[in-house]
Amino acid sequence: MDRIVVAFANEEAQRRILRLVESHGCSPAACCAAGAEVLRTVRKLGSAIVICGFKLRDMTAGDLAADLRGTAALLVVSSAVNLDFCEGENIHKLATPVSRSDFYASLDLLRQFEEKHLRHPPPKRREADQQLIQRAKELLMDINRMTESEAHRFLQKRSMDAGLKMAETAQIIIDSYTR
Repeated sequence: MDRIVVAFANEEAQRRILRLVESHGCSPAACCAAGAEVLRTVRKLGSAIVICGFKLRDMTAGDLAADLRGTAALLVVSSAVNLDFCEGENIHKLATPVSRSDFYASLDLLRQFEEKHLRHPPPKRREADQQLIQRAKELLMDINRMTESEAHRFLQKRSMDAGLKMAETAQIIIDSYTR
């Protein structure tokens, strides 16, 4: 799993960017529609690359960049007119329509930047929590025929939607499948 967060208010745009990121061999940590979700996710990860549109459900890319200064680099994908309103030292702009090669080059550049300048290790999980999460992923993979990354993403999304820690969500899943 890469420290990449895809954040678009528009679900279709989010799906398109997600497919582009995955076709480049990356596995995003999360997909979000609101800036508050992005902030929580990046704080959990310690640092990240955020690929987003100009406007999320609750804030603009400029507001998000200001809140994430020092912990995330933003790749804002939007029209050239909107990009003129984006300012910030951690904002990188990509005007639509975008070619695959330009998108991949920008993503690679930001990945290198993130590794050198933004790396903040996330808080470590307890061993017992890691085992719960692993067991829940194994159940999801066996019963629902998910890949490991799909199971992890499922756990993350359920946790964020419910406002629970991943270990708590993992315990709920284990309990529901082993009754």
